[in-house]
Amino acid sequence: MVASRQEKKRPYPHWHDFVGGGVSGLGARCITAPLDLLKIRRQLQSSDAAVSSSRALTGEWNIFQSLYKIAEREGGIRSLFRGNIAASYLWMGYSVSQFWVYGYASEYLKDRYSSKDPTSDNKHVATAISFTSGAFAGLCATAITYPFDLCRTIFAARGLYPVAASNVTWSEYTTNLAAVNQGQLQRRPPRTLREFAQRMYQQRGLKGFLAGSAPGFLQIVPYMGLNFALHDLFVTKIGSNDSKVSGIAGMGAGVISKFLVYPLDTVKKRLQAQAFWEKGSGTLNTNRITSYNSAFLQDDRLSKKVVGAVNRGVGRKKSEVVVYDGMVDCFRQIAKRESVSAFYKGLVPSLLKSSVSTGASFWLFTLTKNVLQSIHDSD
Repeated sequence: MVASRQEKKRPYPHWHDFVGGGVSGLGARCITAPLDLLKIRRQLQSSDAAVSSSRALTGEWNIFQSLYKIAEREGGIRSLFRGNIAASYLWMGYSVSQFWVYGYASEYLKDRYSSKDPTSDNKHVATAISFTSGAFAGLCATAITYPFDLCRTIFAARGLYPVAASNVTWSEYTTNLAAVNQGQLQRRPPRTLREFAQRMYQQRGLKGFLAGSAPGFLQIVPYMGLNFALHDLFVTKIGSNDSKVSGIAGMGAGVISKFLVYPLDTVKKRLQAQAFWEKGSGTLNTNRITSYNSAFLQDDRLSKKVVGAVNRGVGRKKSEVVVYDGMVDCFRQIAKRESVSAFYKGLVPSLLKSSVSTGASFWLFTLTKNVLQSIHDSD
């Protein structure tokens, strides 16, 4: 961060970064959870290459309409916060690790450079130090929290995979439908972190928790490097360490860095979802059903609605299932089957989310650190 170390009466402890990171991560997650869900959903949806880019981009702007439909079909407002526990662990753990490591790394690099040239103020290498420290911090944070990132994707995808009736609603009766009528208990979406971990380990072993990690680690270097470098550059140009300025700088940095690495993020999400839902997780039953009876669902009208949804889904499942053989193959198949524009599915809600979350993250981090530093200086 661009904290003015010349004004410090004594060195500030690094636990300030730890606490500030936790506050910023949890706060940013609470603000942007619905946008994160929508962004992941759109990234995971495959489409025919015949769908024009202009038509796809037009749909990108229907953010509130899309969120309303998810809430209406899948259990109300709470469905927009699906996987929020895993995502909260992810964001809080990631933010703590990121800011803590960044504090140490940037301090170390500045000290190393100053030892070679004691008369230098480091201004001409500040951006390079910020980029390197941010990239390293991002790698460390990603390595520590990646299983939570995978879990967040799986929970967000519960309205898409693999239950045909999931486009009607997400509730106890669709869970029962997946287990009984489609005969696939192992394909029922997980309800808890523990269940997700158990089933992923049974299906894939320990390596399953690293599904999609190749594009994940590739994207995090430029993403977090640019995030911190641009933020610090903007703050330096403005010449203020105020938390509001930090938040505004973070919004700009978040949009630019996310846009540049977005295709890698889409590939990562596809590989993450595949690891749980596709090969290794059972064969999808493609038998049509004529009726649906469940203790969870007594309404005849809704029962017919579920039956129709299942049978419509059955006709599409075989042709829709695409198995990616790694990162390169995922790039190739998306480009071939869906066109290049498919790499940017969910871009609009993602950029909006990134702007808000990154801005809120830097704002809350700087605000928390300023409070802690004021207390520290007053002692």
